[in-house]
Amino acid sequence: ASHIGHTGKTTLAFQMSSYFALKHPELKVMVFDLSEEGDLTKRLLGGVDAANGKVDSLFGGVFRLLSAAEKRPSGLTSWLFTDDFDVTSHAVKLADHNPALPPNLYLISSGAWPRNETPLADDVRKRICLRIKESLEKSSDSWKLFCDTDGDRRPSPYTMLAYGLCSQAIVPLHLNKGDMDRTETMLGTMHELRQRGEIQTQVLFVVWNFVVLLKNDPVDYRSTRLNFTPTKVCMDIMDACNKRLHKVAQDMPGLFMHSAASEVDFINASTTVLKRLADNVIKPSEELGLPVAEMMERVKGSGKKTLNFTSGDVSYDAKDDTIDGVLSGLKALEEKFEAMALC
Repeated sequence: ASHIGHTGKTTLAFQMSSYFALKHPELKVMVFDLSEEGDLTKRLLGGVDAANGKVDSLFGGVFRLLSAAEKRPSGLTSWLFTDDFDVTSHAVKLADHNPALPPNLYLISSGAWPRNETPLADDVRKRICLRIKESLEKSSDSWKLFCDTDGDRRPSPYTMLAYGLCSQAIVPLHLNKGDMDRTETMLGTMHELRQRGEIQTQVLFVVWNFVVLLKNDPVDYRSTRLNFTPTKVCMDIMDACNKRLHKVAQDMPGLFMHSAASEVDFINASTTVLKRLADNVIKPSEELGLPVAEMMERVKGSGKKTLNFTSGDVSYDAKDDTIDGVLSGLKALEEKFEAMALC
């Protein structure tokens, strides 16, 4: 979640949901793409070019759910009021359309086209979210849910759905004071919504994203071990932003899942750092719907040191150590997610 565009929300949702599903074959992973343009949907279905060739029936699961929720002439025909509602029947098994993805990854999409949707009444939204979660809990399979949202300062109806479905939010940000300033507005809105009882979502952690790499050697930052060394400028900006973020957590009690008293403990629990990922890896990954973990497996299987990835008229060459460097950053992020979510 983040109200600012281009902070890495969709990229991280794509990579983390794919890697989590790969790492946990015993679970089923449901992805709700709640963005207006369906950017995550396009990645999951094999990239923009591949997704554009898919039939319309693969898109718009969210809209069909909400449309059905409004159609209850007798008060008994809506799925909101039925005992046999199964949300998984609205989901697409992604491996059937993108073989690069694990077989236990599923999608319910916003539709990949813009729509003007009116806000749902609070009681209706809560009921929708409750029924979806109850359906997953009643399933004979164990499910993990990921949601992707738009960057909107005043939460859109679908961002509000995501808040209702997810008890924890990950907030990726560019490492700069401007983004930090705008994010305080979003965090303040979340806090107000929590205070009014409209949402229960807490911030799991903030990802300082696109951090400039000085060298690949690990470094200690406060009480945290980073798997790379940022530039001094980035370290200084991180100090300033973390200080402000800690004050936000103190001023808005309960907003952060791990709101430690000391600044150092808060930074360790509620923030993480991701270096700027190599363009010749992350761009073909997203354009081809090919998770970085799968790219690494293909490099290993080829026995080569460099692989070529072609996306339309653009050709990318990526060395094995470059792909591995990107994967190591994403793995560290996923490990942080599992460790903090289970605390």
